[in-house]
Amino acid sequence: MKELLRSRDEQRILTSKISGIEDEYYKLKNEYIPCAVVWYEDIKILIPSTHLGVSKINKSTIRGMLGAEIDFIVLEIDEISSIAIASRVDAMKLRSELELSKLKNNDAARVRIIAVGVKHIICELYGKEVVIRAENLKHTYIVNCKDEYSPGEYLKIRVKNIDIENNIFELDAKCFLENPYKSVRKYITEGGEYTGQVIAFPKKNSGVIVQLDSTKITCLVRIPAKFNNFPHYMQNVLIKVTEIQQDKKLIYGYLMRII
Repeated sequence: MKELLRSRDEQRILTSKISGIEDEYYKLKNEYIPCAVVWYEDIKILIPSTHLGVSKINKSTIRGMLGAEIDFIVLEIDEISSIAIASRVDAMKLRSELELSKLKNNDAARVRIIAVGVKHIICELYGKEVVIRAENLKHTYIVNCKDEYSPGEYLKIRVKNIDIENNIFELDAKCFLENPYKSVRKYITEGGEYTGQVIAFPKKNSGVIVQLDSTKITCLVRIPAKFNNFPHYMQNVLIKVTEIQQDKKLIYGYLMRII
């Protein structure tokens, strides 16, 4: 309780994980609104969605943040019921003022993952929420970021571009990972035939994306006209590699047969 009182009285930042959602009557708004639930020791902390720093005030948004570790500053405390009201927005603003200005281009940092989409993650960088798209997370193709990342995890990133005044934050995580394309010709070559599995159906390109069995890289595979049907998701196929653009991390080929 002492730390909660100090947070309220001295604007101290506390940290915990979102573990639930409740609809509470919030007197400052005079209405029932969704609240994120976090626990600090044995005290329940309610963070109204209006103080959560999210664009959409609804339960769905909070569900996407379940498990995320967040900062907050206590606004009110009911010592009888052992429930407190807190604000993540106030904590983000304070942390941003204290730490964000220290960051420079090419600096390395550790960020919290707040939410995960299909082709991106949302992380918190010293009080700022930043989107990192799939192509900046790994060198290889990511079908669904939700299969790779979860709210509450930490991620090491490098700051590629930062402009605080214009709210520009470009972060990269793949620079800390091994790039399999550097040794791609060890595993495949133009004209070679290789087995793999169909893992995606890109909207902007005809064909399918095949995860090759011999390496972590993927191949954009054209389906010749002789095939009446496309292969199904996770189906095993044999493909022939026609082009390797190592620098662009692009491999092209066509379908030989469905295994």
